[in-house]
Amino acid sequence: MSNPYHVHSLNEDTYLIEEKTLVNQGLCYLLCGKERALLIDTGFGYPGLKETVTGLTKLPVTVANTHAHVDHVGGNHYFEEIWIHEADKPTFALHANPAYTLDILTAGMPGLVRMVLDVLTRKMRRVDTSGNYHYFGDDKVFHLGGRDVEVIPTPGHSPGCVCFLDRKARMLFSGDSVCEWGVLLHFEKESCPPKTYLQSMERLKGLEDAYDTMWPGHHGYPVEKAYVDEYLTCAGQIVDGTAEYGVTQGRRCAKYKRILITVPKEAVREI
Repeated sequence: MSNPYHVHSLNEDTYLIEEKTLVNQGLCYLLCGKERALLIDTGFGYPGLKETVTGLTKLPVTVANTHAHVDHVGGNHYFEEIWIHEADKPTFALHANPAYTLDILTAGMPGLVRMVLDVLTRKMRRVDTSGNYHYFGDDKVFHLGGRDVEVIPTPGHSPGCVCFLDRKARMLFSGDSVCEWGVLLHFEKESCPPKTYLQSMERLKGLEDAYDTMWPGHHGYPVEKAYVDEYLTCAGQIVDGTAEYGVTQGRRCAKYKRILITVPKEAVREI
């Protein structure tokens, strides 16, 4: 495989690292201070990630994950210091199990398709859990030297989902909590109730004066701040029973304007 990592400079101290192959696309971010660098997420962690990062900075690199899903933690072990929200410890254990991540990937698919995808994605789903792991709470701030990056808790997609806020650069790194396509809340063993996600969007709405751009974990980038309003409205409609539902990629979802939110079937109240 050729190097799947493509670098885009966002400013002189911030880089977007896009991980792109025929079967996946994800976004990691490298934030450099004067003393340390912070790598937000590590994707599936294909060969070439560490070399890409060290080619951008000679600073010691700390990894901080927006959440503990396999497509965000796969390259953690390449780096010396790793941080995940304490609420995602169980999620990390689930996503370190290739059988579990195969079940997520192939839910509702025929057996033959499952067998093919098992072979095609086996290396991607194998997580090296070794490394110097630390766990932060809701109030964690990463001090990089002249640059502070705050943890903003946004549970929903997983219990330990967070965004990272750089007030000085006026940038919010939103992980899978806000993407242009949709947010997944249908994972039965790990997703939070829609009401919890609604509260997370209320938190981001309350901080909207602190950032100008949002940088997501997948899909197009940057994301307009107006997406927070759309997710806020859609989550509110799910909670109050007025959401409009459809099916996308075989998953039940509530839809509003440009976005969708998947939910477990038992959480859907038909209108």
